[in-house]
Amino acid sequence: METKKKTKIYVQMLGGFSITVGDEKLDLGSNSKANFLKLTEIVLLRGMGGVSKRDLIDGIFGHKSLLDENNSLNNLLHQARTQLKKAGMPGRKIIDGKRGVYAPENNPDYEYILDVQEFEDVCLKAKSEKKDDKKLYYYQKAFGIYGGELLPEFATDYWVILESVRLKRLYDDVVDFLGKHYKEAEDFEALFDLYDKANKIYPDNGWQIEMIDALILRKEYKTAYELYTKCAHYYQDELEVPIPDALRSCYERLSDNVRVVTDDIRQIQANIIRKDEKLKSEMGTRKIGAYLCPFTSFIDVYHVLRRNLERRGSSIFMMLGTLVDYEGKPIQNQEKLNARAEILQQSLSEGLRKGDVYTKYSSSQYLILLIGTKREDCAIIYQRLSRRVKELAGSRAEFRYRIVSLAEIPGILDRSQQGEDEE
Repeated sequence: METKKKTKIYVQMLGGFSITVGDEKLDLGSNSKANFLKLTEIVLLRGMGGVSKRDLIDGIFGHKSLLDENNSLNNLLHQARTQLKKAGMPGRKIIDGKRGVYAPENNPDYEYILDVQEFEDVCLKAKSEKKDDKKLYYYQKAFGIYGGELLPEFATDYWVILESVRLKRLYDDVVDFLGKHYKEAEDFEALFDLYDKANKIYPDNGWQIEMIDALILRKEYKTAYELYTKCAHYYQDELEVPIPDALRSCYERLSDNVRVVTDDIRQIQANIIRKDEKLKSEMGTRKIGAYLCPFTSFIDVYHVLRRNLERRGSSIFMMLGTLVDYEGKPIQNQEKLNARAEILQQSLSEGLRKGDVYTKYSSSQYLILLIGTKREDCAIIYQRLSRRVKELAGSRAEFRYRIVSLAEIPGILDRSQQGEDEE
């Protein structure tokens, strides 16, 4: 007697939640954060082993205080069953609840396939496989299954975080294996595609550096340099951290391979002027004041000025401006801090001279190089900036400042070093 083939219920949780019964994808509504969906996802993620009532309540409601936990859960369970059945989910109960444990209904005509479990199973096969070609096949298959971060709609819920961290470790192993394989095989196109997809899922994992490396290996130096510039700005301006050594290494390799395409200095000058005009256009009616640059560029400017200090015969001071509340304490409210930081930047742009240079040092601080300025002028500059900040943000807006002369820095460093030696 021929065995009846089971209809597959495919549950996607990597990169987003969906349920497909046979060939039909269910319409689960537009609210992807609905509590009945959260209940459904927890139950399906735990599988046939089930989830306890306590864990289910904590997963859905977190630390919310409920007047009647059992009633709240039963109402939500009824809603989940009703909505799933309405969408086309087969079964009588769909979600079974027996002796305080909830699990997907075991229907003999249907087979659940969960992408999370499928990914884990293929990863396990890949790790235990001895044959190189089959190992590669399994790792490629696992990479194809992993469509994104686990349940991004509930990414900050503890029940998702625990699973997400574990799955990401497996995904890292997959990417690491395939990256090494493609590089050894000199399949640089597949290498770039690998890291490009991985970077789209986890943009803070540093895989952009591997993408740059793949472009260099493909001899696509211009594209690599454009991506390097974008990546460097991301670290400096958004993350506000130094450029990683691996990214600097990419730049060094790029500088060895990028060739000058013109020896016409007028053409180079024209390009610089165009960039300057673009900046003026972006500024609109605002006047172009002091020069705002990334922190690493600020360091370069600082070193150049230090070296030329004696020859220039002019004084240069470095000012550190720090945003504080009206009591002189750090601003705790992040939204308020962001707004004040934008106002301080605008005040610096308007209140400093064109020849001055400044950079964002942290979320609440700016460093400023005041060129050709006397010590007594620094307080006047601060007062001017402070007035502008108060005009834009209100009378309670404050920022404090510290100054040091560039001529004094070697002595400060020497005294500091002596103190360390004496210790």
